[in-house]
Amino acid sequence: MVYKGVLFVSLRRKMLVSLFAALICISSILIFPIGPVPITLQVFFIVLTGAVLGPKMGALSVVIWIMLGTFGLPVFAGGKAGPMVLLGPTGGYLPGFTICAWIVGALTEKRTSSRLRIGLAMVVGMAVAYAVGLAGFMASFAFFLQKPMTVQQALAIAVYPFIAFDLVKIVLAAWLTPVLRAAIDRAGLLEEQHEHA
Repeated sequence: MVYKGVLFVSLRRKMLVSLFAALICISSILIFPIGPVPITLQVFFIVLTGAVLGPKMGALSVVIWIMLGTFGLPVFAGGKAGPMVLLGPTGGYLPGFTICAWIVGALTEKRTSSRLRIGLAMVVGMAVAYAVGLAGFMASFAFFLQKPMTVQQALAIAVYPFIAFDLVKIVLAAWLTPVLRAAIDRAGLLEEQHEHA
């Protein structure tokens, strides 16, 4: 029946969204502390999630990760958790990552997108994530820590140290995206099912 086919597709999509949300959770726990904003593998899995799942499902995976962390699971960078993380120095990156995943997915929705196009889309998405994250970083220091700083100071702490690392992650994610897309397509995990009685 059509209903059962649609339900089966819906369940498979939910499984994919949950899987990528779990990967983001795991990637956030392993950190390399270099200051208020640590280096993690989050960026790799966030841009990969957007490219592989598309704008809606990709952004949803990121939102689920944020909700799990907000409700107390230690899935933010360094095993942190709770709503206060949203107000901390790295809090602005959380909504920034959601927007990033959506942008990457929207710019690479065609399954035939080249690795170059995918990589450029990831760079655009990360640029937006940097902008939103930087705004949150500065707001946190100004209003909650009472330590206002200039844009240049904030860039030197929260953006510049990460650019090279994130570009490497983007190159790897852009290369891996077509491979994962092909595997998912072969398994029929995203294709619509039309069953008849």
